[in-house]
Amino acid sequence: VFIPAVIAAGVLGAVSGPMITSGDVNTVGLGLEIATGVSVLLGASYLARLLAPFSPSPKEITFLGLLFAIAGFISFSQNLIVDGFVTLPNLPSIPLPQIPLGLGEDIDTSYGL
Repeated sequence: VFIPAVIAAGVLGAVSGPMITSGDVNTVGLGLEIATGVSVLLGASYLARLLAPFSPSPKEITFLGLLFAIAGFISFSQNLIVDGFVTLPNLPSIPLPQIPLGLGEDIDTSYGL
């Protein structure tokens, strides 16, 4: 359980971390891409360990590691999108139907009086 996490921490700390804090736009983008890839690989490692019929580590610890890997992926990929390193495609706008809404003048309120 600890070996993939130690490798991921080493890559994030020694490779991706300095790239993200460099200030250069291209280097920051590459650093975030590396961090996203590391979190995906770490999540795949924990998922494989969860699905294995026999694992020397408790499933709860492995599941917690998977949750942290998912959180890392969401964080790094969100930074890629928000900072403009990755652009999502724009969908063409389609006309939506209009629903006429009144103010209730034509509602019969005399029922039941």
